[in-house]
Amino acid sequence: MSAPQRPKRFLKRPDDLAMKQKIEVLRGEIAKLDASANELTSQIDKLVLDTKTNDKRSKLQAEIKEIIAKQGNLKQERGAIQEQIKNVDANLKRRIADINKVGAKNNYKSAAEIDARIKQLDDLVGSGSLMLADERRHIKEMSSLRKLRKDFSEVEKQQKFIDEDKAKIAELKKKLGSVGNKEVQERFETVQKELNEIQASNKAILDKKSDLFKKRNNLRKEKDAKYGEIRKLHDDFGAELTKFKTALADEQKKREEEYQSQKAEQKKLKQKEAAERVLADASIPAFTKEIDEIHNLLAHFDPTYVRPKTNTVASLTQSSFENKKSTRQVEMPEDVVIIKKEQQSFFEGSKSKKNKKKAQKNKNFTVDTDVILSLADLAIPLPSKHEEVPETIKILQETLEALQAKQEEQTKLNIERAKARIAELEAEDVDSDEEAEEESN
Repeated sequence: MSAPQRPKRFLKRPDDLAMKQKIEVLRGEIAKLDASANELTSQIDKLVLDTKTNDKRSKLQAEIKEIIAKQGNLKQERGAIQEQIKNVDANLKRRIADINKVGAKNNYKSAAEIDARIKQLDDLVGSGSLMLADERRHIKEMSSLRKLRKDFSEVEKQQKFIDEDKAKIAELKKKLGSVGNKEVQERFETVQKELNEIQASNKAILDKKSDLFKKRNNLRKEKDAKYGEIRKLHDDFGAELTKFKTALADEQKKREEEYQSQKAEQKKLKQKEAAERVLADASIPAFTKEIDEIHNLLAHFDPTYVRPKTNTVASLTQSSFENKKSTRQVEMPEDVVIIKKEQQSFFEGSKSKKNKKKAQKNKNFTVDTDVILSLADLAIPLPSKHEEVPETIKILQETLEALQAKQEEQTKLNIERAKARIAELEAEDVDSDEEAEEESN
């Protein structure tokens, strides 16, 4: 019996109304701070220095900006040149390492040495004075040397690239030396000194401005703090909403797990019922249907046949001879006429002359369709005339004896097979449960 379903948990979505109200209050306070900051900006604008001094200061400030920009460009240019030097140097080291690897594999230091050795070996082989083993060894060595010669050809190419890389590095270093920052830095210090002098001469005005700037900066900090509170309200609400969504997903997951659990229980129950049916079917004595079929056929062909009492198990099965539909097509002798009338006895009054005459008049031997189908199911030949009926009865009796002799053994085998199949189903069920548990984890 499955466990009672857990009551559904009600989850309320966080309300953002209170958050929106607090944000509106903070935005009003931010608007007041902006108004105060604008007033301070207006006061700062009224504190004007001497026109000539102010113009000179403006020019110096503009020049300071240009110098700073130029210093930045120089720094980027030097960085780019240094990066090029680094890349070229890396390629140079890699090529040198490749050349060292080729030289470390053999005793030859140049392509000329290899060519001389190949020529020496070729002359020895061409002289015809070598033993076969020595000739093969020299030919093999020449093959290896020719491959090595290709490697040295690549080394010569690499050496050319190495020379080019060294020249490029020297050129880049020279260029790096020309991109100096000394003059620019000296000009920056000169301009800054002049600005400091102007500032000293206008200290009173600048102090007043500085005080106003500080007040305006403090207002901006307060404004930033208000925006920080707004962000925090959004973040807090977002955290609550995330928590709600997580709880909602967890609730949905639990409901799904409960559903899957109930589904698994129902599946196990159905499998158990199916296993019990399989075992019950297997426990029915083997060949019960076939044996019952044979009894019916014997009673049909031999009216004197006494059918044994039907046991409880046998009554659970139905004879195909009794319940078979006549929709199948069955091949039979051409001289057999199929009828669908009541069964007729083929042995009644066989000793009377009247019946003999009647049998002579009846040239066609008739067999009911259900009888034909039953014999076909049992693989027993169909009698085509009266004289073949005793042989059919004999085959039916022999088949009956054979089936009865094997009935107990086959029944045990059927039960063992059913139990084995049940064990397989249980094992498959265990495996599927383990897979489902691994997927959930």
